[in-house]
Amino acid sequence: MSRKKRDTRAKRESILDAAVDAFIEFGFEKTSMDRVAEKANASKRTVYNHFSSKESLIEEAFNRFLRGAFESKNIEYDARRPIEEQLGEFADSKMDLTQDPKQLGLMRVTLSAFITHPEIAVRAVSFSDSQEDGLVKWLLEANRDGRLRVQDPELAAASFWSLFSGTFFWPPIVRGPVGEKEGQRLKAEFIQMFLARYGVGEE
Repeated sequence: MSRKKRDTRAKRESILDAAVDAFIEFGFEKTSMDRVAEKANASKRTVYNHFSSKESLIEEAFNRFLRGAFESKNIEYDARRPIEEQLGEFADSKMDLTQDPKQLGLMRVTLSAFITHPEIAVRAVSFSDSQEDGLVKWLLEANRDGRLRVQDPELAAASFWSLFSGTFFWPPIVRGPVGEKEGQRLKAEFIQMFLARYGVGEE
């Protein structure tokens, strides 16, 4: 990659970071491109060179968040490690999303933007659906290895994520993160529930 491309990418990322800070501080509706430029220490023209509007900024900020979330789910199956331990890593990838105040703030402001700009929500859902869920691949390998009984890995993955999203993602957006002790207790409970449905028992 050329120096110019690297510099352009870095500037784009710094503008996105500044936009997230502005959205969290002022809210989506009250954030202007001028405020983003000021926070990014860039000219308004530079901001517009990278993003056509604040709608495109919030959309790309959310897509970047989603890419990171899906990347954290790319956990390789390991036949030597306990199933519970590996499922725990997938659980952590979901639980960690709302532990970071900045990410939690972004989720809150993005949801408000979805309400007033439903077309952004539609595109965000489409982008999310296009991403590969690493848990599906992991479940296929665990099933092939005889350590789980999973006939429909996509359904099983959706069930797993629903357990954790219902406690560790959507509610924290409203009321804040789940406490560490309670979080670990629920994490263990949800994994045992999942294994009660799909597990085969291990020596």
